[in-house]
Amino acid sequence: MASQLPIVVIGGGTAGCTVVSTLASMTTQPIVLVEPGPSSTHDDEPAFFNVLADEALSRNVQTTLVDGGDDKPYVQARALGGASAINGLLLTGEEPSFLRGLTRMATEADCGQVGAALLAENGRYSRLWWNGGRWNPGRAVQHLVEEGRVTVIAESATYLEHAQRVVTVAHTTNEAIEGSLFVICAGALSTPALLLHSSLERAVSGIGDGLQNHPTITFTVQLKNQTAQRFDTSVVREALSSSGAQLLTIAYERTNASDAANGLISVSLMDPESRGGVWRSSTAMQNDFNMLATIRDRVAMREAVRELISTVMSASFANISEQVLVDSEGTTVEALDVMKNADLDEWISGHLTVVSHATSSCRDIVEADGKVRGVGNLYIADSSILHSVPTCSPAGPVVIEAARIGRAIGETLN
Repeated sequence: MASQLPIVVIGGGTAGCTVVSTLASMTTQPIVLVEPGPSSTHDDEPAFFNVLADEALSRNVQTTLVDGGDDKPYVQARALGGASAINGLLLTGEEPSFLRGLTRMATEADCGQVGAALLAENGRYSRLWWNGGRWNPGRAVQHLVEEGRVTVIAESATYLEHAQRVVTVAHTTNEAIEGSLFVICAGALSTPALLLHSSLERAVSGIGDGLQNHPTITFTVQLKNQTAQRFDTSVVREALSSSGAQLLTIAYERTNASDAANGLISVSLMDPESRGGVWRSSTAMQNDFNMLATIRDRVAMREAVRELISTVMSASFANISEQVLVDSEGTTVEALDVMKNADLDEWISGHLTVVSHATSSCRDIVEADGKVRGVGNLYIADSSILHSVPTCSPAGPVVIEAARIGRAIGETLN
C-alpha cells in the first residue's frame, strides 16, 4: 500500500506551530513542517532584549516604511515558534480563551523606571505572554517531533510546484516535498513572496496587496541611575487622537541586552488606514508599507508624537532622565516641541521605527477558511490574511485565526 502524502506546513512561527498542533490533534495523516530556524533555548528568559541578542533566532529583511523612503531592516523571527520565541511578551488585546492561564497581568515587581514614569502619566500594566515561562507554541511542536508525529525540514521553502491549479511539491534548496495539502504560514512579507516566486499570480490576483504595519516613533531616555528589572516591557498607555484613531505608548527599560543606561519610549498608530504591498520587480522582491499615506494617518501620528513629547517633558520623566534623545542628528525634545506641523510631519516621516507587526498582504486572495482562491489544495493561515493590522499586538489574533483555519482543514480530512 502506498504511503500517504503528508500535509505540508510552510513556516514554523506562531501561526505555523498553532496549525501543526491543531491538525495533529485531529488527524493521523503525516505532517511535515518546513522551518529553517532552530528551537529557542530562551523560554525561561523574561527579558526579551536578552532573547533578541541571540542572532540565530531572527534575520533582517529590507523594507521601506514610507513611499520613497530609505530601506530599513525589518526583524523577522527565524525560530520554531517564530515571533512568540522572541517578542516583547506584551499582550495588549484580549487573551485568547484557549490560552487562559498561560498569560498574566504585569505587576509592580515587573516594572522598571521607565514603566513607573509612564504609569504616573496615565499608563497601565499590560498583560504578558508569561506565566512562569514564555508562551511559545514551538514547544508543543517539539514534543510532536519527539513523538514521531511531525517531521521538520530545517530549510526555507523557495517555490511551490503546481499544475492545473493544484500544488504538488514544495521545494527548498535541497528538498522536494510532495504533499496532499499545503498550508503557508510564513508571515506577511514571506508568504506573498513565496507565492510570487512560484508564479501563482497567474492563477490568483491580489497577491501582496494591502500590506500594513503600525507606524511608530521611538525616543531614547538616558537614565540617571541604572536599576535592575525583570521584564523589559510591562507598562503601556492607550489614547485616542482627535479623529478617534487609536494610539499606544509603550515603555522599555533598556535599548538592548547590553545597555541598561538607557530606556525607550515609543508611540504607535494602531489603526492606520494606509496600505502598501509586496511585489516582484525585474531584479528582486520588493515591499513597501507606504505608511502615513493618508491625511488622517499623518494628523493622528503628529498628535501622537506631540503627546509623547509632552510625556517625556513631564516631571515624572524629568525625575529619572538626564535627557531624552529623539534622533541621531541631535534634535532636542524642545526643538521638536516647537516645530510647525508641516516640519514635524516631515521629521516623523524620516524617523519612523520598524516594528515587526506586518499583516494583510494576502487578505484578498483567501476564502473564509483560509483556502487560496483558485488553487485546489493551498491554504494560508498567518498574519498576511488579517483584514487589517490589529489594534493590539498581533500575536493574539494570529493564534486565533491559525487555530480556526487549522480546525477547518482538520474537519475536511475526517
